[in-house]
Amino acid sequence: MAYKVAIAGAGPGGAVLARELARSGIEVTIFEKNSFDELGHDWSDAVEFEALKAAEIDMPLLDGLKWKGKLVKNTTEDDGIFEKHAVPRLRVFSPGRKNYKDIDFKMITTDRRRLGQLLAGQADDSGAVIKYHHEAKGLLFRENGKKGPEGVKVYGLAVRDLKNGSEEKIEADVVVESSGFHCVLRNSLPAHTGLADPFTDGDFALVHREVRPYQPEREGGIKEAGSEAEIIPDHYRYGYNSGYQWTHIHNEESIDVGAGVKSDMPGVDPQEIIEAFIAEHPAIRPGRIRGGRSLCIVGRPLMNFVVPGFVILGDAASTSVPTTGCGAGSAIYTGLWASGVISEAALERRNDLENLWAINKKFYLDSSRGPSFAALSELRIMLQTLSHEELDFLFSKDLLDKTTLQDAINGHFSPPSIAKKIKSFQSGLSSPNILLKLSRAVSRAEKVYKHYQDYPPQWEAAAFEKWKKRALELLTTI
Repeated sequence: MAYKVAIAGAGPGGAVLARELARSGIEVTIFEKNSFDELGHDWSDAVEFEALKAAEIDMPLLDGLKWKGKLVKNTTEDDGIFEKHAVPRLRVFSPGRKNYKDIDFKMITTDRRRLGQLLAGQADDSGAVIKYHHEAKGLLFRENGKKGPEGVKVYGLAVRDLKNGSEEKIEADVVVESSGFHCVLRNSLPAHTGLADPFTDGDFALVHREVRPYQPEREGGIKEAGSEAEIIPDHYRYGYNSGYQWTHIHNEESIDVGAGVKSDMPGVDPQEIIEAFIAEHPAIRPGRIRGGRSLCIVGRPLMNFVVPGFVILGDAASTSVPTTGCGAGSAIYTGLWASGVISEAALERRNDLENLWAINKKFYLDSSRGPSFAALSELRIMLQTLSHEELDFLFSKDLLDKTTLQDAINGHFSPPSIAKKIKSFQSGLSSPNILLKLSRAVSRAEKVYKHYQDYPPQWEAAAFEKWKKRALELLTTI
């Protein structure tokens, strides 16, 4: 069919979307500023297992604490996607490591570069065209005098060829931004659309990670938490310096050590955090294998992902898990959902808000992802105001209990029951100020969660503006 889709960015969401659209017979082109060899991050991330499975990746099977399958790496340098060591259970420590909870971890450690190359290859094999070394510069649109998301009609994008410097205007029925949190395309829209506002410093964590050689025998064995010689494989130190610090074993010879902090937090550098940790543990050897430093989006998701002719996916829409910054799973899911919506729009030769709005519906109503991420973002803001001592107290009194942490780290928000609220009140009586902070934060997050569950299922300007106004009131209060 003569229906054209242009995608900025060959990340997981954009590549999956292109693959599915091409399979449907839609003409789709991806404009990617990097080369094929540079796709993705040069490290391995925790990615939602079920999202990868939904993307039709050949998933491995769990055998004890090892993954087995044709896409599993046997060594660090293998071409596989998945690291061999499995993390079905994750130990979550309080900042002072005085208390911990063991939680079920619903993610799998995935080589982001290899994953990106696999998905891009699948898109190419399905008939999508990928133009590498092409950078999106802005949207082509017309205004019609209306305000809000319906006030523009996007009909293409401007693209620059990074090899020769030439620029070209590309027309398309739908343009998709899947190019990351820099949001070059949506930021080029008029302010009245509600989609042009840039992210703020508070929407990011600053993350540094290194994959190092690992020789556990040098540690003298794994010791109990709190001992001077401890090495804690597969753990999160949650709330540490407003963020988190972790280790994940990759295989018998390598381990990932990293930390994330508020991007605007003065005097705290995640690289210094992990260097101090590495210095304490002789099992982590000199010589960085992979790694890097980057910003990570952790803010609440956009309230709307579409205007006529334009769709926003992944980090550009801030759909990462706010409590961990894991975003590949959300990008994949929204790419899959968007493929169905755009395919149906193509059959009707349409690209208006009434048709594209279904992408919002899938994120906010058909799954719990949207309401959960909005609520978790507000909880994150509260937790970042607490000291290490206050967070240690919440762990010790089970006010941050196993279920709450497990849900939060896996990207879910579950409103507490009456019984749980009573238990929390009784446990926190010895420190009423901390209890009050937590109670207020949970109450506000619960209100946000319930409000986002009332997201407008169809595009109606008045209904959306009413919903958005109340959402902003809640978020401003928080």
